[in-house]
Amino acid sequence: MKYCKKCGMLLEDNMEICIGCGNDVTVKGSTTKYPEAVEKQIELEKKEAGKKNMGVLAVILVFVVMLLMVGIFVSQMFINMTDEQREANRSSFAQRLMDSMTGGNNSDSKKKKEVKDDAGAYYKQMTVQDAAGHDVFYAVYPEDLSKIDHSIDYQRESQRYPAAFTFIATNEDNTTQLTYTSPQHYQYISMTTEGDITTDDVQYALQGGASFYNFTSVENYLKEIIRQAYPSAKKIEDMGSEDVPAQVNESFEKVVKTYEDAGTEGFSTLFGLPATTEFKHNNTYKSNKFMDYRILTKEDHAVSCRFYVPVFCTVYDYSDDSAGIYGQVLDCYILTVSSFEAGSDELYDWYEDAFEMFVYNSKLYDDFFKLNDAYAKSVSDSIAAGNVPTFLTDDKAGEMYSGAGETGKLSKAIEDFMGSHAGEGTEFSAEGHTIHTPKDIKLVYINPDKDLIYVSPDETDYPGSEFIELEAK
Repeated sequence: MKYCKKCGMLLEDNMEICIGCGNDVTVKGSTTKYPEAVEKQIELEKKEAGKKNMGVLAVILVFVVMLLMVGIFVSQMFINMTDEQREANRSSFAQRLMDSMTGGNNSDSKKKKEVKDDAGAYYKQMTVQDAAGHDVFYAVYPEDLSKIDHSIDYQRESQRYPAAFTFIATNEDNTTQLTYTSPQHYQYISMTTEGDITTDDVQYALQGGASFYNFTSVENYLKEIIRQAYPSAKKIEDMGSEDVPAQVNESFEKVVKTYEDAGTEGFSTLFGLPATTEFKHNNTYKSNKFMDYRILTKEDHAVSCRFYVPVFCTVYDYSDDSAGIYGQVLDCYILTVSSFEAGSDELYDWYEDAFEMFVYNSKLYDDFFKLNDAYAKSVSDSIAAGNVPTFLTDDKAGEMYSGAGETGKLSKAIEDFMGSHAGEGTEFSAEGHTIHTPKDIKLVYINPDKDLIYVSPDETDYPGSEFIELEAK
């Protein structure tokens, strides 16, 4: 059966002429298998389907083009990546693939942090050893103060601390400097000219085993230091002072008490006075604060300085009626001279926090105090025997370590005091590393391999995966 396409008449398959309209139905395309209405519906459906297919094809084509563009971009990025970055990306992709297969339940990895460290500062840590290989001093200082100088003077004229240590960190153009010196001990004696003993006799008996220094105040002492460091200074202006935190001052007071508890035993021998000489405590001068100064040189250069000089001096009256002598002895301990110098206000503001980091973390090791105690005893023994004390050398210092015992009570108290400088700041520690910071610091990282420390007031900073994060205590 077939239908005439012209009039829609139903025809037998063997008919050649349409009985409805006379149309020649042998011509190709003159008949159809379906009635006209059905044929139109079929054509309409074919057109609609064609449109849908074209839309799907267009979407597929666009998607393919996008994939090609992304592939080219990723390939170019991959070419420019380092091997380490490629490996990280492969690991990241493998992890995402595993997460998609397991729903993320088996992933132990943390989200990778973005390196961001603009808010903080980098510091170097350094341990100084002496010629005998013993640890002497530890310091934390700004990374850009890369010019380091340190030395041990074994010929210091001091009965208590005859070995003196100095550490200096400066920048390349010498416009900023941090300095630390170890404890110093000065003695001063005044006496009448009456009697059988004179001041010259006492000085001869000491033979350089102790220094004579008329210490009147820490301010005058610092001005003398400044004048020595800046001989061209035409004006030294006192810019004020700042008290240390209470807990630091408490530790300082323990040092003073340890000294006072020891009494005046050995004073007669030390100062060459008769054994019958009596001593009576008169006064103790104490200072434990930060002090600021501004120096104007003859060349009109201005230098801003900050000093930390914890010091105490005790005054004793003495007398010996049998020898007809009397006077005063002043025994002075300067526990450290830590200083910060900057050649401009901008540099001073920039490194002011760095000085706190420097002071809070600077410390002398126990070996330094052991050597000084042993050396001081040898000096005292020489004076008592009427001999000139023998100064140390590097070789002799190494030998003296082997015979050194435990540190004395006063040295131990000073060592403990030097470890208490964090004050109202924060202590950060992890994996055997401890760093003291000012109180505005919120995070600390350390890279032990590079002796590098990063500190920041911004808790979101992150210097990189090679650093270990320390926790606040």
